[in-house]
Amino acid sequence: MDTTRPLYSQEIQSFLLWMPNWVGDVVLTLPVIQSLRRAYPVARISVVVKSPSDELLLGHPAIDTVLTLPSGSDNGFWQKVQFSRNLKKFNFDVGVVFPNSFGSAFLLSLTGVKYRLGYATDARDIFLTHPVKTTSHLKKTQYRVEYFFKILSALKLDVPDRKFSRLIAQEGDATTREVMREMGLDEDEEFLILHPGTSKVERGWHAERFGILCQKLNKEDERRVVLIGTEKESELLDRIRNSCQPGTIKVVPSVNLRVLAGLLGKSRLFIGNDSGMMHLAAMVGVPVLGIFGPGSPDTTGPYMPVEKHEVVSKNYTCSPCRQRFFKECKPSPLQKPYCLEDITVKDMHEAIHRLLERY
Repeated sequence: MDTTRPLYSQEIQSFLLWMPNWVGDVVLTLPVIQSLRRAYPVARISVVVKSPSDELLLGHPAIDTVLTLPSGSDNGFWQKVQFSRNLKKFNFDVGVVFPNSFGSAFLLSLTGVKYRLGYATDARDIFLTHPVKTTSHLKKTQYRVEYFFKILSALKLDVPDRKFSRLIAQEGDATTREVMREMGLDEDEEFLILHPGTSKVERGWHAERFGILCQKLNKEDERRVVLIGTEKESELLDRIRNSCQPGTIKVVPSVNLRVLAGLLGKSRLFIGNDSGMMHLAAMVGVPVLGIFGPGSPDTTGPYMPVEKHEVVSKNYTCSPCRQRFFKECKPSPLQKPYCLEDITVKDMHEAIHRLLERY
């Protein structure tokens, strides 16, 4: 590669993309990666990503290779360093670091990739050949897809894709029909999917209110509700299921994110907190009802047509916040920030009706 020419005019054969940590942010990079694929149809695109997001990216048609970053209690800093150094043998042409952390830029630099793109935050310029300037205000106010897209400005791509590519099933994946049969649902049965979990308990709407909402959907609207969540959220799911009549609420068994995406695509509507599952639902095009408290739909709302989603939020001026819970705001008596505490079951039920009437 000729270092005297602008990056966008060079012949690039391979990319290494260092992905964000959270499933939701990973989903919001996909329109950017699809744009990169359109611009470089024969280049090899590899990604470094944490589990469980690797499950999702293994089925994405714009990505050639998924490299799972060591994580968890058994894998510390030195394991990540060794992992990064082992990537030198691939001789990547261009590297892109989507997270803003110092560590992620440092690890990307250890891979030996020639050109490195990322935001010039936290004194990371020393690890980047094409640092992109930004401000804390921009990060707080710019929609996440546009924020990620700007990192690749040296490549002069056109625009992020507006639609998500369909995932490709992998060998061994259960079919949607098989998962529905395991839950005791008919293949053509209509259902709503509800996800009550989130990355931090303070960011989630009350489990008891989710339970009351499920009761109303089941009894008043005669709607079938299916709960989704991780193994860590199983107690939360059981609390909600047990608050309703036995047998009326189904829980999705443990499946990978590709299979879960297929099940989401079969649902009538997704209901849940501002979370990775909300973005996964938007990715497959199911109508979305998202609950926003500490976060803001202006920056992390569903990436889909506005008429296909509803946002329930009190739009407090302090949102989005840094989510240092109860250091910057007082908790409610039930230990929630008031931006979530003040959202009622009635607010949610009415929003569901509005969305179902449109779709």
